[in-house]
Amino acid sequence: MVEVPFHPQIVHLPLALSVILPLMALAVTVCIRKQKFTSHVWILVACLQVLTTGSGYLAMETGEDDEQAVGKLIGKPLVHAHEEKAEMFVAFSVAASAVAIATVVVKTSAQFYLMLVTILLMLGQSALGWRVGRSGGELIYVHKAANAHVPAAPPVVEEESDEPEYAADETNEDEEEREHDDEKDE
Repeated sequence: MVEVPFHPQIVHLPLALSVILPLMALAVTVCIRKQKFTSHVWILVACLQVLTTGSGYLAMETGEDDEQAVGKLIGKPLVHAHEEKAEMFVAFSVAASAVAIATVVVKTSAQFYLMLVTILLMLGQSALGWRVGRSGGELIYVHKAANAHVPAAPPVVEEESDEPEYAADETNEDEEEREHDDEKDE
């Protein structure tokens, strides 16, 4: 049985959150602005953003664990380009987390504007998440990076047969000749 590395198991969480969070943050901001929610609801947004940052960092670190094996198979430049995209994603995520937390702490009229800045950073984070996810997908599906974790299969040895091999065309010609000979005999 092949052991699946931790990186592909964790990487989907920050990517999914980065898509969902801007929409959720916008909905919460609108509801707070219309006074349907209190500003305390923003704590949920901030916590999920911190989860995005933490899981993104963990995904990046677990990717580094696989860097040597995958780099040997497909080349270090491709792996390095993917890593740089991941670093940019985590950097944006840290910025969005910082502003989201500041929004919880600040209880002034600036809170609404900090929510908007957080949403803009989340949108940037989402775009970068899409970019790093696409890059990782290309490594796996185009460049076959997953093969770095698959044990080499033993060579296939074909057994020799005493029977001669016939091509399909030759067999069909022989059958046609026999049928033609049978028709003559009748």
